[in-house]
Amino acid sequence: MNLGESKIFKSPYFVALFITVAMGIYLGLSYICRAINGPFDIQEVGTTEVLTYLFYGFGGGIIACYAKNFMTDKSKIRTFSAIVFLYFIMILRDMGAQGWLTSHDTVVTKIRFFTSPNNPLYEKLIAGTIMLFICAVFFYVFFKHIKPYIQGLIKFETLSWSVTTLFIWTIITQIIDRFPAEYLKATGVALIEPIKFAMKIVEEGGESLLPLIIAIGFLQYHYIYCKKDQEQTNN
Repeated sequence: MNLGESKIFKSPYFVALFITVAMGIYLGLSYICRAINGPFDIQEVGTTEVLTYLFYGFGGGIIACYAKNFMTDKSKIRTFSAIVFLYFIMILRDMGAQGWLTSHDTVVTKIRFFTSPNNPLYEKLIAGTIMLFICAVFFYVFFKHIKPYIQGLIKFETLSWSVTTLFIWTIITQIIDRFPAEYLKATGVALIEPIKFAMKIVEEGGESLLPLIIAIGFLQYHYIYCKKDQEQTNN
């Protein structure tokens, strides 16, 4: 089937539909395996962790296969290079790289790392420089494409809404990740186990879907936008 001819794939709501179906599968498998003491483990070293790396590998393959779409001019090459860099940073984050730069703290992405007197100054400088560079690359891509991105949202263009869904879903998974601890801190009462279990599934499973969503974005760019440009050129 040609993805470019699929109305569902071309829909601005395709990524949201994909997330809904994928999370339904995650939840269903998790609860079934929990009931029968099966192998589908949602813990950090469990099945979703393995799936996450497999999905990153698949997403990286998609990016490599369709890299030619960005090799037409220097501006697109810079955009592609920035996206690949950020994708690589996502992989490092899932591998726990935010803890590699510190000898005393757990991560370098929190304010406490920079305010704690226990962390050496050189570690703060190195971590701060790296974080500033990552932010600079992200905002370079963001502001470079902010105008067509907003126009795409208004016109309900597929890629703009896929990117928006990616941003929203990333934020949701981070909120869910921190909610149990923040709720306990605020109320002094821990969430009941069934709710914590469900939130863990959504958080771990949701993060594992991020590379697939990026891969979908590359496929949509190729089959919808690049094909359209090619057809206009031929005509």
